[in-house]
Amino acid sequence: MQSSLDELRQQIQRAEPILKRLDVEMESLEFDPLVPASVAAANATVCHLIDTLLAGFAANPILGPLARELETQYLDGIQARVNDATKKRRAA
Repeated sequence: MQSSLDELRQQIQRAEPILKRLDVEMESLEFDPLVPASVAAANATVCHLIDTLLAGFAANPILGPLARELETQYLDGIQARVNDATKKRRAA
């Protein structure tokens, strides 16, 4: 019988390629920070990718919270780009 720690290790090992794929997907995400519909689509894409790719890990005590934290970080990154673009537009 496997221990809980062994199961957790296996889940983390299975998550590694999925997390790498998520990172690649996020790096290739393109949107116009000055176009609200483009920003909304980027936000929806982030949420969809997190929900889809990491769905199997939601109950994991480490990976479940990590998924939510990653989602927050990616969404915050989008908002930061929007804020920067808005400031540059106003300064021009």
